[in-house]
Amino acid sequence: MNKPSSAPLDIKFAKIKAVTFALRPAPLQESLEALKKRLGPTPGVYSAEPAVLDFSGWNDTELAEHGIELKTYAEMLRAAGVLLAEVRGQSEALEAQAEELGIRFETGQTEQLEPEPQPQPEKTEQAAQAVQAELLETDSEQASHPAVPSFDNARRTMVIDQSVRSGQKIYAQGADLIVMGQVSAGAEVIADGNVHVYGVLRGRALAGAAGDTQARIISTCFEAELVAVAGYYLTFEGGFPEENRSKPTLIHLDHGTEPAVLRLEAINIR
Repeated sequence: MNKPSSAPLDIKFAKIKAVTFALRPAPLQESLEALKKRLGPTPGVYSAEPAVLDFSGWNDTELAEHGIELKTYAEMLRAAGVLLAEVRGQSEALEAQAEELGIRFETGQTEQLEPEPQPQPEKTEQAAQAVQAELLETDSEQASHPAVPSFDNARRTMVIDQSVRSGQKIYAQGADLIVMGQVSAGAEVIADGNVHVYGVLRGRALAGAAGDTQARIISTCFEAELVAVAGYYLTFEGGFPEENRSKPTLIHLDHGTEPAVLRLEAINIR
């Protein structure tokens, strides 16, 4: 009969979830500024989270030309309360820097794109006729049926049926987030998609955490400490616009400016 182990310690290996900052070749200061902008205020969306710095798109020449020092990135992340857990790249010099800092290094693999299949000449005319017939059939269907919107990816939804207390942090990974209650001051609600708060929003709300610039935040009573969409953020130490204070509000990115700007928009839900 097998007996359970009485050893005081067991070792198990598990993969951790981490936010990956994929850096493109740029001068050191410009790269640091871009990272600082994404990190936002401290504490922020990435506080207390493990992180990966991905330099897979850099070669040795670019790393040397731009004077990349991994220690500088690590210090910036540490100051923001983010733990640098891993560095990825294809440079031995970068690997040596990671080893000196005691950070795990993983060799980055560039994805290979499969070549597109070329159409066979004898099938081209048949394909064109088939497409034309399909279009005619579609036109006749649309005459009797309304158009149905299409979406690139189906997105899940996480629903929280209670208020979020101060100190709590909720993250809807790969999903929209709906909170049926208030988000207290000191609480944080985060989603890769949209954030809906059907109650008073007094804490922090961050939508598009994975980079979706089309994500939005909706609150039926807006009194937030901070809001952010895809890394663009607003804080309200100086107070709220009167048209938004304690009122239903939509927060979204305005792509009509360069760079994009986060906007507050009063909404009428009555």
